[in-house]
Amino acid sequence: MKHLSIIIPTYNMEALLPRCLDSLVAAKHAQYMDVLVVNDGSKDNSSHIAHQYQEKYPDVVQVIDKPNGNYGSTINAGLLHAKGQYVKVLDSDDWFDTVALDELLSQLQTLDADMVVTHFSQLGPGSAKEVIRYNTMGKEPYTYGQVYPVDEVLKDGYIRFFLMHALAYRTSLLREIEYKQTEGISYTDTEWATIPVFHAATICFLDLNVYQYNLDREGQTMAPAVLMKSIPQLEKVNDRLLQYYVEHKEGLTKARADWMKQYYENRMRILYKIYLLDMPRSDFKPEDLARLDDKLSTICQQLGLSPKLYPENKLLRIEYIDYWHRHHDRWPVWLEKINHLMDIVVKWLYVRLFRR
Repeated sequence: MKHLSIIIPTYNMEALLPRCLDSLVAAKHAQYMDVLVVNDGSKDNSSHIAHQYQEKYPDVVQVIDKPNGNYGSTINAGLLHAKGQYVKVLDSDDWFDTVALDELLSQLQTLDADMVVTHFSQLGPGSAKEVIRYNTMGKEPYTYGQVYPVDEVLKDGYIRFFLMHALAYRTSLLREIEYKQTEGISYTDTEWATIPVFHAATICFLDLNVYQYNLDREGQTMAPAVLMKSIPQLEKVNDRLLQYYVEHKEGLTKARADWMKQYYENRMRILYKIYLLDMPRSDFKPEDLARLDDKLSTICQQLGLSPKLYPENKLLRIEYIDYWHRHHDRWPVWLEKINHLMDIVVKWLYVRLFRR
């Protein structure tokens, strides 16, 4: 029996794919894994490399070659072939900690939950490393290994959102809800971290740091320069998530509906942040933000949402979106510079206190 299916979307990753796959096949319990390398029409040697691993580890690795359809299409293709009781996504420029993966495979044998949440590491330039744990200021609110009702966890307010890197789902749950990601665009991992939460009944947290998230790669989708060029894709994902909420909100409990509302406020906050804080001032066009703002304001009125955007350091209390509505402009340059320095200092302190 396969305990875990791992879907690996792959596009032109010949240089990094071996590291990714080596971290999996080296596991002592690799026979309990179902590794699905979905080659999304790569033009380099990625498919050949993946097939070499399939030949060497035929009971573990399976290669799915398909025409290019972007990120969501690879997840959809992988789910069709998943044999594991649980399923997790691993981008081909990232990797798993092999020791933690072995322990995860062991614990999944007896686990019975719709969602399984583990820690992950964000790896930056040089030796920069930040461990992401689902806690608050170092407090561990949940007992590891215990299965909780999802509503009980969401109503506590400790968790404002989930990220793809931390999540594994019961495969049968995804099939029951006929889960599919949007195809043709990037950033649909947000759908993976959201849509199944509408339907999951139980959740379990494990004290394992499995996913190693590589942020130190040129062209990485979360790089600021790439994000600036991808705003239309981010908008499409946001629109799809909001539409899903509209279609399913009537069946939600109050705890889950409240959590979903604050989650969508956070998604809107990200779009505003790109325009009002992250975008180079030379690229900022008020008319572009005005168009987006009109659309989001209408949605907020319809759904009773009220996104707010404060500085990350929480020390300056000027609200970005409110400032935009009053002045139709960004903060003054001098205030942005002060805020940026404060963000760096507070972030540095937080990481060293709580995420080492």
